Amino acid sequence: MKFIANSIRPFFLAVAGVMLCASAHAESAFPGRPVKIVVPFAAGGSSDSAARILAERLSRKWKQPVIVDNRPGANALIGASLVAKAPADGYTLLLAPVSMGTINIFVKQPGFSPERDLIPISQVAQGDYVLTVSKDLPVKSMGEFAAYARSHPGKVFHGAFGGASMLAFEQFSSQMQFKAQNVNYRGESLALGDLMAGNVQAVFATLMGAKPLIDSGRIRALGVPSKVRAAIAPDIPAADESGAKGFYVDYWFGLMAPAGTPHDVVGRIGAAVADVLGQADVKAKLHAHGLTARASSPEEFGKLIRLENVRWTAVAKQAGIEPQ
Repeated sequence: MKFIANSIRPFFLAVAGVMLCASAHAESAFPGRPVKIVVPFAAGGSSDSAARILAERLSRKWKQPVIVDNRPGANALIGASLVAKAPADGYTLLLAPVSMGTINIFVKQPGFSPERDLIPISQVAQGDYVLTVSKDLPVKSMGEFAAYARSHPGKVFHGAFGGASMLAFEQFSSQMQFKAQNVNYRGESLALGDLMAGNVQAVFATLMGAKPLIDSGRIRALGVPSKVRAAIAPDIPAADESGAKGFYVDYWFGLMAPAGTPHDVVGRIGAAVADVLGQADVKAKLHAHGLTARASSPEEFGKLIRLENVRWTAVAKQAGIEPQ
């Protein structure tokens, strides 16, 4: 028996060595097959646009297909959960939205933990919100809207289309000291449709999503919650100019991977993303969709997610929002 054990030991050591070499080669050769970017929203929105712009250029750089897979539903929970449970090899990625840090605020048992089961790779893009109101509402600024809401208790309703827009409005109402009721919609277009119909008085919309309606006069823009005016809508005042001094909030997207993805693979993806986002024509394409290219390191992106989580958890607590 001792002879047999001694004889087969070199065999197993050789097999282990081959497996380790194969693993190392797989990482160094990444990507060796198609990569999938899961977008947790329906096709056609700003997240989908950002993913497709990024995917097309990564595919060209890697000489491998990069496929965009839309998995909408449950405020990004369905798509995020899918990626969290995927093999940790870098071939299934998530275009995470700003609401990624708010899942635990709204969902008591999401089935996975964004902090534990996903790791950050890089931020991709940032976009602006805009406070929009019905064209018939007699207000012209964010400050006037707050005053109107204070003088009309129980008569102001906000169309929320996800956790991020709801929390942004909650912070605005808290800072400006007024009360309003959130009405939840399954998408931004539905909320804006009811705004045009007069069923809600306000929607904190994405600037790009609302811009066609603003430009056509069907709804009114009161201000962008930013320190400066948005480049794609320079006629809309920033928060400080619109009577909401110091109220700043935006939305963003970034790439995440399943926890356990090799550090080398994460680094390769991050470097490729930074290279792509630094290209002038990619910046121009994102700008056309109301987005600004924003590459970052995994550490910087992870810090952003943690800070957003702290911020929105405090807002939710003050608003009395409980996970369901």
